[in-house]
Amino acid sequence: MLASFKRWGVLPIIAILFIVATAACGTPSAATPPNGNDAAAAQNSSPDKANTGAGQPGANGGGNGTDSTADAGGTKVPITIHHDKGETVLEEKPKKVAITYFPYAEHLFAIGEQDAVAGVVGLKSLQNFPVYDSFTKQGKIADLGDTANMESILALDPDVIIAWEDDLKIYDQLAQIAPTILIHQSENWQDTITKVAAVLGEEEKAEQYIAGYDAKLDTLAANMDKSGVKGRTAIFMMTWGKGFNYYGGVRMEPYYERLGFAKFPDMQDWSEISLEGVAAIDPDYIFLGEDFTGSAELSLGELGKNPVWNQLKAVKNGNLYVIDTEIVGPLAMGQSKGLDVMEQILQN
Repeated sequence: MLASFKRWGVLPIIAILFIVATAACGTPSAATPPNGNDAAAAQNSSPDKANTGAGQPGANGGGNGTDSTADAGGTKVPITIHHDKGETVLEEKPKKVAITYFPYAEHLFAIGEQDAVAGVVGLKSLQNFPVYDSFTKQGKIADLGDTANMESILALDPDVIIAWEDDLKIYDQLAQIAPTILIHQSENWQDTITKVAAVLGEEEKAEQYIAGYDAKLDTLAANMDKSGVKGRTAIFMMTWGKGFNYYGGVRMEPYYERLGFAKFPDMQDWSEISLEGVAAIDPDYIFLGEDFTGSAELSLGELGKNPVWNQLKAVKNGNLYVIDTEIVGPLAMGQSKGLDVMEQILQN
């Protein structure tokens, strides 16, 4: 599951299979209101799988006056989840979770709780990333559609539903199917992974994942100091339209703020940029993925023959890397994979 990448010189670019990313990785398609059949299906479901609503007794670890015990897996139950719609108490650890915002499924994969993921809205998006193949290509997870489909979720009969803010308009209908936990999305996975893990009573696993990631990042940062790479300008981009998209916002902080790659002047959180624009910047390092829609007019093969491209400092110096596009995304396993890429680069 390490990132695959190749280092290019001025020779023609080698055709490589890239990961198909989705724009939803940063800004997913909003869930749409259910149709009449969906609403009817929701009305026929049983909401009595847990106590829900603010003011319910119980808390993680047995606080708020509720005694807790450990299940066979060591998880303390009952599980009390404080979320954006109040407080929900689950009497046992959920075995079947429906997820309406696919990054939250990714968070459960990251902490080793993949068996609980029964169905995902936007599953096809995760299936486009090889880093998740072992989780998504086995046929064990139900595809709940591109937007929340009430009939599909009802048929899944989940123990709990993990939703996001775009589901506010259908929250009551989701809550009729199963206890529904609403968590606002963030481009910083550290903001949400512990909240998602809390639904299973596994916050400690999320905290351990974050600690492991931070330790790996700290080690790489120290190696960057020694390697002489720190302070070199870098651009992370993918082919798009007649040129490229580049990324420089919150999701890129590990590379710029922590590892110490330098931003170029006037860098935005995200923007389109032409080949001439890249040439004007002429960064020391280029990390390049391929357009996930397959519609870019500027192909990688054409770039290898382009004289402007071949005069770029990064290309001439062998510091052009083909990357899997999830390393420029905001998800936990994608960003961890990005650190693996950087470690390999520093070892070369």
